[in-house]
Amino acid sequence: MAARKRISFDAELIEGHKGVTPVIVPFDPEAVWGQKPVRLDARRDGWLVEGTINRTRFDGYIGNRWGRFFLIVDAELREALGVSVGDTLSLVIESTLDREVWERARVQARITTAPKKGRSDAIDLDAPPKSRAKRKRAAK
Repeated sequence: MAARKRISFDAELIEGHKGVTPVIVPFDPEAVWGQKPVRLDARRDGWLVEGTINRTRFDGYIGNRWGRFFLIVDAELREALGVSVGDTLSLVIESTLDREVWERARVQARITTAPKKGRSDAIDLDAPPKSRAKRKRAAK
């Protein structure tokens, strides 16, 4: 994985399919961080992130649908932030491979409609660590 690089941007909170409230991420995480997405389940993958929204700590994942990258802001976080659809949020995020972030992202990913099949090159955090290390070396 490339060096962890923090990205700052402002984005409008929008309402998507099934009432999901994401922000559109204005960059390609794979191009910026040089990292493949992480497998969240058989049909979902994304880039694990941690950082702040309006200076409040959070973690989650960046997904990719319809040629756009998005980050979900769930109801609990919206309430803590006191924001609603149409508000502009200030985000500072960086990639992570933290297992706890992955577990929470897997739960969060279940609320979205998934494509029929995930990427075959996504990183599988359930794979034995030795396999992940080999993939990291091969990616360099």
